[in-house]
Amino acid sequence: MKIAVLGAGNGGCATAADLALAGHRVRLWSRSADALGPLADNATITLEAEGRHGAARLERATTDLGEAVEGAEILIAPLPATSHEDLAKRLAPCLNDRQIVLLTPGSLGSYAMARAIARAGGTLPLALAETGTLPYLARKTAPAVVKAPVRAANLPIGVFPASRGPSVVPRLAELFPAVRPCVDALDVALTNAGPVIHPPLVLLNTGPIEGGRFDVHAAGTTPRVRRLIDAVDAERLVTRRGWGYPAPHYELATYYDDARAAEGLYGVGAKTKLVASGLWSEILTFEHRYVTEDVALGLALFESAARAAGAATPAVTGLLLVFGALLGRELSGGGRALEHLGLGDFSRREIRAFLQDGWASTAWRKVIQ
Repeated sequence: MKIAVLGAGNGGCATAADLALAGHRVRLWSRSADALGPLADNATITLEAEGRHGAARLERATTDLGEAVEGAEILIAPLPATSHEDLAKRLAPCLNDRQIVLLTPGSLGSYAMARAIARAGGTLPLALAETGTLPYLARKTAPAVVKAPVRAANLPIGVFPASRGPSVVPRLAELFPAVRPCVDALDVALTNAGPVIHPPLVLLNTGPIEGGRFDVHAAGTTPRVRRLIDAVDAERLVTRRGWGYPAPHYELATYYDDARAAEGLYGVGAKTKLVASGLWSEILTFEHRYVTEDVALGLALFESAARAAGAATPAVTGLLLVFGALLGRELSGGGRALEHLGLGDFSRREIRAFLQDGWASTAWRKVIQ
């Protein structure tokens, strides 16, 4: 299969290398020549991981987006959700209606990007899809080396428009066998582990983080931190049920409890492998995606979706208020909140119907205005 991987960060390099090792024709794009580094001249990435691993030869690595996506059947963007609107504008002149765009993960980015592409006058692809987590927990250790100690055991995926899911999901499952179909794009966005785990880890470890290199997943995961993570996750589950989304809900307790790991996102031993790798001992700031993406976008979506479902979110709202004070700006109602995406005037039933029909919906003209 011809694949374009958009973004040369941790997730992008892991994705490009893994799929190239699986025999696919992979092109890697980055808007930054510095991010590509030596890959521009020698498009080979070494993947160190369980399962497929080794030196992966890509078809090419380029800063020319048109060159990267030309002829590609599937475009995969393992980029922070904060980049989705910019990426949509860049992609608008390059897309055709036979392509599939996959965001890993999305936080309702599949809809947000479709809206941005339409506003930019671009051709909408066959469908946009998004996952609930990264297919790989990975970190680059050199410009052309990436380590992925954990692969997702269950990879929730939703498609926008959901009506195209039956034709799209099997094609994506050829690339990622762990794919588990969700009802629609909001269903999968509400399985995203990032906004559940990362904001409590950052907030309650602010002191050590500001002191320099720190591993929030190892030293930072204390009983009190776990308690806040569990409270956020409980609110996420109530929200999902309020919207009528079925199990599995991929509770974050499965990440910490190996007895339940088979029903979770990452499988048995995931946390042990992640901590043992030492790769997450790093310099964190409030500009890290744990904040800019998981708080400002992800938690804003969780709170908004809960409000629409009539669910209380004291933990989520509290985090948004405190992070808002630390960042000096209002976070509730922004980011990926439904009202900020043009869906605030719709009922839950209308939103579910809209996510099913997408740009064939009578509501499409209204949301792209």
